[in-house]
Amino acid sequence: MNRLPALVYLLGYAGLLPFIAGPLWWTLLPDSVPPWLDGVWLRYAAMIASFMAGTLWGLALPTAEGPNGLIGMALSTVLMLLAWLAASLPFTPAIVALAAVFVLLVAAEVWRERVLDPLSGYFSLRLSLTIGVLVCLVWRGLLA
Repeated sequence: MNRLPALVYLLGYAGLLPFIAGPLWWTLLPDSVPPWLDGVWLRYAAMIASFMAGTLWGLALPTAEGPNGLIGMALSTVLMLLAWLAASLPFTPAIVALAAVFVLLVAAEVWRERVLDPLSGYFSLRLSLTIGVLVCLVWRGLLA
């Protein structure tokens, strides 16, 4: 059983830090929150959702000439567009829409694990990171 390199885990979990920073700042020091924070935070969430959709694209490429590869590439494109559209919504609806996109990304990963070649450890990493993202999105949404 091959494992992902330690750097993949390190960078994945480091990517959660900006998700945590926004709601943590609002929780601990709400009077000092700069007016730009929520916009930057939402754009980061949308960028990460788009990036994760792009990983699905990359994992589907080796089978791009077959129907499953085409489905994976189409799913990737739709999920990236949904992340972009979610980021264009007002703040609270954007949080809800981005949470839905992250849930759909996990569903796409379930499909990928079953249909395309699975990567040892990748799905469990994606699932744990997505849970962290969803906790942060809900946390910030409750503070809105």
